[in-house]
Amino acid sequence: MSVLVVWLVFYSIPLSAQEKLELCASNEMAILSHVSILEDSSQRLDYRDVAATGDESFYHIDDRPPSWGYTRSAVWLRFELVNSGASSCERWLIVGEPRLEDVQVHSFHNGIWSEMTGGSAYPLEQWAVAARQPRFRIALGAGEEMEVLVRIASRSSMLVQPELWDDRTLIQNVTASHLIEGVILGTILLLLCVGLVIAVITRFRLLLLSCLALFFYSLVYFILNGYLFYLPSLLPWSRELIGILSMTSGAFFYAYCYLLFQVRSLGSWVNLAFFVYALIAVVVLLVGASGDPVSSSGLYSFFMFGHYPLVLILPLVAVYQGIRPAWPAWLLSSLALFQVGLWVWWQAGEHIWHYTGEHQQESVFTLIVLVLSTLMSGVVRSRQQKQEALAEVSLLQRVENERLEKKVELRTRQLREALHARSTLLARVSHDLRSPLNRIVNNVRQVRGQLIPEYLNKIERIALQQLEFIDDLLDFSRTELNEIELSLEPGYLFGFLKEIEEEGLDLASSHGNRLNCSFADNLPRLVNADFRQLRRVLVNLLHNAAKFTKEGSIELKVESIASQGGKFCIHFSVEDSGAGFSQEISSRLLMPFQRGNNVKSVEGVGLGLSIVKSLLEQMGSRLSLESSESRGSTFSFLLWLNDASEDEIDSVFLESYVTTTDGCGRSLMIVDDVALPRMFLGDLFSGYGFEVMLAADAEEALAGLKTRRIDLVITDQFMPDKDGWDLLREVRRSHPGLPVLLYSASPARSRHDTQELFFDAVLLKPSSTGDLLACIERLCPLSSPVIPQ
Repeated sequence: MSVLVVWLVFYSIPLSAQEKLELCASNEMAILSHVSILEDSSQRLDYRDVAATGDESFYHIDDRPPSWGYTRSAVWLRFELVNSGASSCERWLIVGEPRLEDVQVHSFHNGIWSEMTGGSAYPLEQWAVAARQPRFRIALGAGEEMEVLVRIASRSSMLVQPELWDDRTLIQNVTASHLIEGVILGTILLLLCVGLVIAVITRFRLLLLSCLALFFYSLVYFILNGYLFYLPSLLPWSRELIGILSMTSGAFFYAYCYLLFQVRSLGSWVNLAFFVYALIAVVVLLVGASGDPVSSSGLYSFFMFGHYPLVLILPLVAVYQGIRPAWPAWLLSSLALFQVGLWVWWQAGEHIWHYTGEHQQESVFTLIVLVLSTLMSGVVRSRQQKQEALAEVSLLQRVENERLEKKVELRTRQLREALHARSTLLARVSHDLRSPLNRIVNNVRQVRGQLIPEYLNKIERIALQQLEFIDDLLDFSRTELNEIELSLEPGYLFGFLKEIEEEGLDLASSHGNRLNCSFADNLPRLVNADFRQLRRVLVNLLHNAAKFTKEGSIELKVESIASQGGKFCIHFSVEDSGAGFSQEISSRLLMPFQRGNNVKSVEGVGLGLSIVKSLLEQMGSRLSLESSESRGSTFSFLLWLNDASEDEIDSVFLESYVTTTDGCGRSLMIVDDVALPRMFLGDLFSGYGFEVMLAADAEEALAGLKTRRIDLVITDQFMPDKDGWDLLREVRRSHPGLPVLLYSASPARSRHDTQELFFDAVLLKPSSTGDLLACIERLCPLSSPVIPQ
């Protein structure tokens, strides 16, 4: 009995100085600040030795934080628990993270010491509770006390955070942990499956390396979090597995960095330094994980975190050498900088014993973001490659189309040559038919006064009818042969109408008629049209009107009646005061070889309107006829034409190859806001020896007049800001003797404030080079005196 008392007194000595913790004070309680700590450097002390050790050998965490991260020592925690309640109480003791290898819990209760173990150093059947995170059950009856000694030894980081949980807290924390880690695992698996498949299919090495680095680091993460619990045979090899997997993950990560930061292009010294650094890091990761943790812990930690300065320095080196890293490289550097800042903040605010001391979740998250960014980069890269491939295919198609177009052009040229040969044959036949008829007509006219006139008149009339019939046949054959697409090209509408007016005057005067032309101001200056076909239509209508009108009037009207966007609806009409026709026969007149009943005395065979109808149908229009007998006729049609720009015009003049003009000694200024007409005219006049100054607007022209001698100003009418009329007013004010030629796409249209102003000459675009040079010779002849500036 006395021995028992002495034994109890001996073991009760340390209890008197230890603060007692209420076991059931709360559902969850962190007790690190309430325990006493003892470091056993020899790892030979057992619980009896520690229980007999005096308080002076222990220290409190508030007095001095532990100075180790990796240690050969065994760490003992001592604390006392008491249940002051009226009923029994149970709690779960959680010592620290699942990576702790050797955890022993010794409890002195009711005079008896009991022992519980956990961690990878023990077989699973020796664990107190078979769970992924080792935990130990503590139970006290009402009014009972207990002394607890916890021994911790581990080759990995000593991440200790003892806590007491009730059953509900345990379930909540375990459930939350499983949920978080399940989400992480699911995300990783999804990313790895998608990333690896895409990487293999597209042969995207950068994505493959990032996926492999994430895969092996994820294995490290799950081993550190106790998932080898589900593979008990591997528990004793935890440290070795961590080392091998860390080395493998590091190797893939450094290979990823090598490609991402284009280290190969940074020079031989940077390549050598990178390879040496990566090799040492990989070897140290392996040795530090599998060898002595204390001796290599410093170097191991340095290279374990060594990629942080690496990924911060490499992009700067790349930029310094003129290489632009891809955006995932900058993202990786930003994440590394963020993690470094987070680690510094954590170190400044916490001691080394911390439950999440190494931030594995942050590292996994970083790698997940890295894989996602690389995957996105791969998608963008794949899309760019697809676009490049499409561009290459498009280029090949364009080359092939050009080849086919050249072939079609060759065949078309051959067809045109064949048609030309046919037309030449027709022309020769026509010539052969016309020549004797012309001689007949001439001979008949010479002998008219000597023979019977009535017979000679018949001969002449028949011969003329034969000539007209041959001409109509030629036009009709051309219409039948030209069933091809319209050749639309940009052109000056007013210049075209001016040419039609000149041809119409000749046709009208040959039959004693007057021609009046009315061209509305609202017409577009430039349009896209098949001017050749349109000319044939208008000339045929004017010829038809002149032929059936004797000493009367013919009117050609052109106006724009509607516009939509860049399209204009142009109304063309030819009205005459000739014989006319009844509405009943209007549709019949559009058929070949059909004529009115009241024009039998007029020569012709009835092909003109048929030709016009066919041409208009090709242009998407329709001929309208209005007439009454003896009151004349009106032929009209509508044509939608697209607006055009002078930038699309091939030339602003018609070359007539004048060779007698010498511009030497004379200086011209060309003012036009459109570059192409300005350059075309400049090249033309420079070729004739004129000194040419080009101006893009009125301001530039006025400035040039102050510095250079100019003999003639040639200006466009419509320009932004100051137009041709504003320029004319300034020239008349400051250089009254200087002639100004208006060369415009439309006739001169003065404003209300320029009614008193007149240009010295006006020419419509496109005028012939002969007309342009003749006008220049008239306005500033070679012998003219120099205009004072």
